[in-house]
Amino acid sequence: MSRDTGSTSAGTWERVAHADEVPTDFPLAVTLVDGRRICLVRRHDEVFALEDRCPHRDFPLSGGDVVAGCLECPWHGARFDLRTGQCTQGPAEGDAIATYPVMQVNGVVLVGPVAAPSTGTAN
Repeated sequence: MSRDTGSTSAGTWERVAHADEVPTDFPLAVTLVDGRRICLVRRHDEVFALEDRCPHRDFPLSGGDVVAGCLECPWHGARFDLRTGQCTQGPAEGDAIATYPVMQVNGVVLVGPVAAPSTGTAN
C-alpha cells in the first residue's frame, strides 16, 4: 500500500497499512514518509502506534512482543505502555517512547502527528 497522506479537520494523517495487515498482539514495523520508524500493534479492535526505538540501547522494538498491554523490547525486556509510551518495566525506567494518534477509516490505518513522550511530572 502506498504511504500517502490525507487531510481531516484534525490535520494531516498518513496512511500506513491496511487494518488486516496489523497482527493481533504482535508489532508491525512501518516507516513514515519523513523516515520515522514506528510500530503498529493491534490489541483487540484497537490499533496503537509507537516509536520503534527502545531508549535503553536504541534497538528496534518491532521485534518484540506484546505483554500485558505493553510492548516489550526483545533485547533487554523493557516494557512500554501501548497507550502512553511510558516505561512500565526497566531497564529503560523513567524513559518513554513517542506515541502517535491512530484512526481506522474503511479498513485503512492512518497515523497522525507524533505526541511527545510524557515525563510523568507536573509543571
